[in-house]
Amino acid sequence: MNFSCKRSSALLLAIAALWGRGFDAFAVVDANSASNTSAPTDGAPWNNVGEIGGASGVYIGGGWVLTAAHVGAANINLDNALFTYDGTSLRLTNSDGTQTDLVLFHLASFPPLPSLPLASTTPGPLSQVDMIGFGHFAGSTQTNFGLYSGFYFSASGAKSWGNNKVNVGGNTTWNIGFGNITGFVTDFTSPGTLGPTSQSSDEAQLAAGDSGGGAFQNTGSVWQLAGILDAEQNQVNQPASTAVYGDKSYMADIATYRSQIVAVLNASPVPGLTISATATNALICWPDMGVNYNLEASSSRNNPNWSAVSANQFSTNGQICVTLPTTNVARFFRLQR
Repeated sequence: MNFSCKRSSALLLAIAALWGRGFDAFAVVDANSASNTSAPTDGAPWNNVGEIGGASGVYIGGGWVLTAAHVGAANINLDNALFTYDGTSLRLTNSDGTQTDLVLFHLASFPPLPSLPLASTTPGPLSQVDMIGFGHFAGSTQTNFGLYSGFYFSASGAKSWGNNKVNVGGNTTWNIGFGNITGFVTDFTSPGTLGPTSQSSDEAQLAAGDSGGGAFQNTGSVWQLAGILDAEQNQVNQPASTAVYGDKSYMADIATYRSQIVAVLNASPVPGLTISATATNALICWPDMGVNYNLEASSSRNNPNWSAVSANQFSTNGQICVTLPTTNVARFFRLQR
């Protein structure tokens, strides 16, 4: 078998012995659809996944993008608007201090997108994840390739999506030449498979251009970022530019690296407030930093006793806002973690 990712042919000996040959890179091929190039109807965070030089990245909030280190920090196109990398980046590390194939980088301006909840637990065996990335999708009907059956890639890449079930084997560690990384795996399953490992509704396999994209999971009420698309494993003598049943997709586990990501978000400066008023209401907003802030109010800027504002917070256009009735009494507002 050939275990592959985007730009490296280097492997740890343990991986090389286990999987065989070198690395390459791949994107979302949906076994049941060749038209999965618009937002999924299940509500997965489509707009938070952007394009970085033909690969992918995920906007997580606070001006920060998370992607694979082999994709790299650069300008990103999000929802048809280009956002500039401001030169600030951080390579995530493993518990032993070694570098991973994950990098956070910061943008010069904030996209009008909500921050993403980050999964605190690894997706369970056979649970479903939605995969979104830029790359090739299914460019043919199901085709036989000698011993294998699958799909040719489309002639060019596009933003696409699919889903799959998490492998029952639990988290594993791999290295594509950019450092060890821990994550979970999905199997590209053929239509005739029965039982709990049968195909998902839009059975998907990573393909060229998906590196750095997102794997999302619905907790029942909230979509969370569960993984970053990182690598693909294919078969011995599998034709180039194809996805065949039996291939595997590898995704970095957000829960494993969550504390580092949250620490970066929490270290960001407390944002400023903007206030706009109508005859009856005041709208108070601040950038969505991916951090929970409490809005507090006082009748005096120097008052040591500020009180929490009880109005409901809501997200809009990349900001967190509250609506309050206007009064004839002066009030001051501040954010507190």
